[in-house]
Amino acid sequence: MSQNPFARFVRWLGLDRNPLRRRCDRVEALVRLAAVLGVVVAIVAGVVLGMREYRNGLKIEAEHARTRHQVVATLTGDVTAPRLSVGGAAVGHAQATWVAPDGTAKTGVIEVPPGRQAGETVRIWTDDKGVITPRPQDRETTVVAALTVGTGVPLAATAILALLVTCTRLVNQRRARRVWEAQWTVVEPMWRINGR
Repeated sequence: MSQNPFARFVRWLGLDRNPLRRRCDRVEALVRLAAVLGVVVAIVAGVVLGMREYRNGLKIEAEHARTRHQVVATLTGDVTAPRLSVGGAAVGHAQATWVAPDGTAKTGVIEVPPGRQAGETVRIWTDDKGVITPRPQDRETTVVAALTVGTGVPLAATAILALLVTCTRLVNQRRARRVWEAQWTVVEPMWRINGR
C-alpha cells in the first residue's frame, strides 16, 4: 500500500481505476468527490459573499456617517429603574431635551446609564431631523459581519457534506454486510462439509 498522501487521496476519491471496486464503492467514491468539489465551491462562495458583505458594510458606514449625528441631551427627569438592554448592559430611561442638527428643539425619552439625575447631560445619536437612532455602524461590526458570512458558508457546507459522506458510508457498509451475509449462507454449508 502506497504511503504517498496524494495517492491515498486519489484512491479515496475513487480516481485510481481500481478493477476490484464494486458499484457501491464507485457510488461512495463519487459522493466523496462531489463533497470535495462542494467544499471547494463553498470556500469560493464564502470568500465572494464575505467580500460583498464587507463592501455593503462600508456603504452602511458611509451612509451612517452622513446621516447620523451625535448631540448633547439634557436630562429633564430622573432615570427610571435600570433594566438590561439588548446588549446586556443596565440602562434606564429618562425624559430629555436636545437640539437637532437642523436647529429644532426636541424632547423625548432616551436610554441613559443608571445613576444619572435631572440636569445632567448625555450624548445621543440622532438623524438629520433629530430623531433618536442607534449609533452608527463601526468598522469592527463590518469586519465581524463579513468574517461571519465568509466563514459561515464554507463551514456549514462542509458540515452538511461531511454528514452526506458519512451517511453514504454507513449505508454502503450496511449493504456490504448484508451481501456478505447472504453470500456466506451459500458458502457456509459447503465449508462445513469440506471441513469434516
